[in-house]
Amino acid sequence: MTVSSRYILLAEDNPADVLLVREALEDRAVNCEIQVLADGERVVQFIQQIDADSSLPCPQLVLLDLNLPKRNGEEILKSLRASERCGQTPVVILTSSESPRDEANATRYAALHYFRKPASLNQFMQLGDVVNEIIGRAQTIVSRP
Repeated sequence: MTVSSRYILLAEDNPADVLLVREALEDRAVNCEIQVLADGERVVQFIQQIDADSSLPCPQLVLLDLNLPKRNGEEILKSLRASERCGQTPVVILTSSESPRDEANATRYAALHYFRKPASLNQFMQLGDVVNEIIGRAQTIVSRP
């Protein structure tokens, strides 16, 4: 696996949503590579691989669809928060769910933002603003003396 040291992990199984996320990040000039994994099992394995190999960097941010095949978002969040190396990685939940339970679980596992996938392209582009704010905040914390 070759991954840039500055990348966002996008856990999303819908190719149209992957395209929209890429477009939103490009539109807002988010300067990161995107690593896409389309099923929950692969995401959990990816996290475990990072924990096992200290040369692999953690993502700057995880964009997580709650409804993935093989493992759901709650299982992925549990795995991520249990990770020795990536447990503090910021997470933005991407979902079309309007379930209060899903939002409560996202909060319980320390997701920074709960982004409902909107119907309009303009609203979807706002995801780029959310990502820029989170990455900018993380870089400010890292760069402090």
